[in-house]
Amino acid sequence: MQNRKQLIHAAADAIHKYGIRGTTSARIQELSGLSRGMVNLHFGSKEKLLLAVAEELSARYARQWKAIADNPEFGPADKLISIIKADFDPLVLNARDVAIWFSFRAEALSNPHIFPFIDSRDKGFRAVIQDLLKQIESEGEYEDIDAKLATDALIALLEGLWTDYHLHSEIFNPEEALKICLYVLQSMFPKHFVTQSFHM
Repeated sequence: MQNRKQLIHAAADAIHKYGIRGTTSARIQELSGLSRGMVNLHFGSKEKLLLAVAEELSARYARQWKAIADNPEFGPADKLISIIKADFDPLVLNARDVAIWFSFRAEALSNPHIFPFIDSRDKGFRAVIQDLLKQIESEGEYEDIDAKLATDALIALLEGLWTDYHLHSEIFNPEEALKICLYVLQSMFPKHFVTQSFHM
């Protein structure tokens, strides 16, 4: 198990340094300190090891928002704000992991096995956001609100902010990113977000 984790970590480091296509078995071996045979022993091939890296990134991201969504002590607005804050948490939003994420995205169309792990948020995430917005819509008796369109808008905004981080990580401000998201939510659901704190 330890060797397996070590190989996944080394492969992730290699992708960060060299990109997907520059990540060779030799480079993974060098970074891991393990023999080439270990890749085949634990994964069967380098391609399956790279897929395991994508799966690990996806799982780490999902653990963040699922823990919040399942918390019975939070109301829908608090859950939504907490999920947005988690999107800017260094645990998932850091230069190394985001660079790896975008490297996988560059290969997604030519490798359908990768696509489910790096799609624009999976169906589960989208369903949770839409359900929270429907609850907020019902609580506030908002008229002319389309929860699906609001979900699409919020996810597109988060995607754009991740791209901005990827390109400008040295000047990206998570607190400012949170303010942008809450500003948009305020425009749609003013009864729920007008008094919310804008701090991470």
